[in-house]
Amino acid sequence: MRACLPKPSRDDGLSPRLCYRRWLGRWPTVSSRLMHVTVRAARAGDGVSINRLWLSAAAYYTDLDPDHFQLPADDGLGGSWDDDLTETSDDSLRLVAEVGGQVVGWLTARIEQPAANPDRQLVRELSWRRLAIDALVVHRDQWRHGAGTALLEAAEDWGRSSGARVVRLDTYAHSAVSVPFYEEHMGYERRSIVFQKWL
Repeated sequence: MRACLPKPSRDDGLSPRLCYRRWLGRWPTVSSRLMHVTVRAARAGDGVSINRLWLSAAAYYTDLDPDHFQLPADDGLGGSWDDDLTETSDDSLRLVAEVGGQVVGWLTARIEQPAANPDRQLVRELSWRRLAIDALVVHRDQWRHGAGTALLEAAEDWGRSSGARVVRLDTYAHSAVSVPFYEEHMGYERRSIVFQKWL
């Protein structure tokens, strides 16, 4: 089954027209005809590529704020990612974005179920199914070429089809790349603020 989404109403030159196909029933595969980005389910063997993306993100954030970020130890990290990819569930999603057959982006997400006693909760959304984006990483060389958009839109589509009512994620407040991407390009709104104080 193949269906193209309408061109987004925001005409910023960054929004590729995406075509969705179901891959093995549940997982979305997305191809961007303009950017040649293909999104597919992550699989065993992607660990080395995911590790490369993780280290690229770590370098960016460590440059921004070395007091809060660090370069992770690289020993066996690729194999560790592959081990994680073998653990699957209906409520989790792991996707990669490819350009020319090379993995350039990675996303992991999950469905959060409603709280046990939603009528006793202060926050209304705890009574809803929610899509939580745990990580979205695109290699620095591929920023602003459509991979992040394709990954996030595929995850949102999966969340909708899984009954999620909202999607939540977090990012570093001082990132000049991720904050505008989420707010200005993808239409996300700030919902909460995390405070920190050195002791």
